Amino acid sequence: MRCRQFSLTGEIGWDGNNLTVWATVNGSRVFCEIPRSTIHGVPLLSDEISWEISRDRAAIFDRLRPAVVAKIVRSRDKSIRLHSSDISAPTLELAVG
Repeated sequence: MRCRQFSLTGEIGWDGNNLTVWATVNGSRVFCEIPRSTIHGVPLLSDEISWEISRDRAAIFDRLRPAVVAKIVRSRDKSIRLHSSDISAPTLELAVG
Protein backbone atom coordinates (compact mmCIF):
# COMPACT_ATOMS: atom_id res chain seq x y z
CA MET A 1 0.00 0.00 0.00
CA ARG A 2 1.35 3.40 -0.97
CA CYS A 3 0.43 6.53 0.93
CA ARG A 4 -1.34 8.70 -1.59
CA GLN A 5 -3.13 10.87 0.90
CA PHE A 6 -2.16 11.77 4.48
CA SER A 7 -3.78 14.33 6.75
CA LEU A 8 -4.19 14.96 10.45
CA THR A 9 -7.63 14.85 12.03
CA GLY A 10 -7.82 17.16 15.02
CA GLU A 11 -5.07 18.51 17.21
CA ILE A 12 -1.84 16.90 18.25
CA GLY A 13 -2.09 16.05 21.93
CA TRP A 14 0.55 15.71 24.63
CA ASP A 15 -0.28 13.88 27.87
CA GLY A 16 3.18 14.13 29.42
CA ASN A 17 4.23 10.74 28.02
CA ASN A 18 3.01 10.56 24.41
CA LEU A 19 2.23 12.78 21.47
CA THR A 20 -1.08 11.57 20.05
CA VAL A 21 -3.04 12.39 16.92
CA TRP A 22 -5.56 10.85 14.59
CA ALA A 23 -4.43 10.68 10.96
CA THR A 24 -6.35 9.88 7.82
CA VAL A 25 -4.37 7.81 5.34
CA ASN A 26 -5.90 6.87 2.00
CA GLY A 27 -9.35 7.35 3.58
CA SER A 28 -8.70 5.25 6.72
CA ARG A 29 -8.36 6.71 10.23
CA VAL A 30 -5.28 5.68 12.21
CA PHE A 31 -4.46 6.59 15.83
CA CYS A 32 -0.80 7.59 16.16
CA GLU A 33 1.28 7.66 19.35
CA ILE A 34 4.83 8.91 19.70
CA PRO A 35 6.30 8.17 23.15
CA ARG A 36 8.62 10.58 24.95
CA SER A 37 11.42 8.00 24.64
CA THR A 38 11.13 8.13 20.84
CA ILE A 39 11.15 11.93 20.85
CA HIS A 40 14.25 11.93 23.05
CA GLY A 41 15.97 9.61 20.56
CA VAL A 42 15.91 12.31 17.87
CA PRO A 43 18.89 14.69 17.67
CA LEU A 44 18.06 18.21 18.90
CA LEU A 45 15.05 16.86 20.80
CA SER A 46 16.90 14.67 23.28
CA ASP A 47 16.77 17.17 26.10
CA GLU A 48 13.26 18.59 25.59
CA ILE A 49 11.26 18.69 28.79
CA SER A 50 7.52 18.20 29.02
CA TRP A 51 6.43 21.83 28.61
CA GLU A 52 8.75 22.22 25.60
CA ILE A 53 7.32 19.11 23.96
CA SER A 54 3.83 20.45 24.63
CA ARG A 55 4.71 23.83 23.13
CA ASP A 56 6.54 22.35 20.11
CA ARG A 57 4.30 19.32 19.53
CA ALA A 58 3.28 20.27 15.96
CA ALA A 59 6.90 20.89 14.91
CA ILE A 60 8.02 17.63 16.55
CA PHE A 61 5.29 15.71 14.74
CA ASP A 62 6.27 17.35 11.44
CA ARG A 63 9.87 16.23 11.96
CA LEU A 64 8.73 12.67 12.60
CA ARG A 65 5.99 12.63 9.93
CA PRO A 66 8.03 10.56 7.40
CA ALA A 67 8.57 7.83 10.00
CA VAL A 68 4.90 7.92 11.06
CA VAL A 69 3.71 7.60 7.46
CA ALA A 70 6.18 4.78 6.77
CA LYS A 71 5.01 2.86 9.86
CA ILE A 72 1.36 3.30 8.92
CA VAL A 73 2.03 2.00 5.41
CA ARG A 74 4.03 -0.98 6.75
CA SER A 75 1.64 -1.96 9.52
CA ARG A 76 -1.79 -1.28 7.99
CA ASP A 77 -3.13 -1.22 11.57
CA LYS A 78 -5.73 1.19 12.94
CA SER A 79 -3.30 2.27 15.65
CA ILE A 80 0.48 2.72 15.57
CA ARG A 81 3.09 3.51 18.18
CA LEU A 82 6.30 4.99 16.81
CA HIS A 83 9.42 3.58 18.48
CA SER A 84 13.02 4.69 18.15
CA SER A 85 13.65 1.57 16.06
CA ASP A 86 11.09 2.86 13.52
CA ILE A 87 13.17 5.93 12.80
CA SER A 88 15.74 5.48 10.06
CA ALA A 89 18.88 7.54 9.49
CA PRO A 90 17.26 9.59 6.66
CA THR A 91 14.36 10.44 9.00
CA LEU A 92 16.81 11.56 11.65
CA GLU A 93 18.49 13.81 9.09
CA LEU A 94 15.10 15.35 8.32
CA ALA A 95 14.53 15.90 12.02
CA VAL A 96 17.79 17.79 12.35
CA GLY A 97 17.31 19.93 9.25
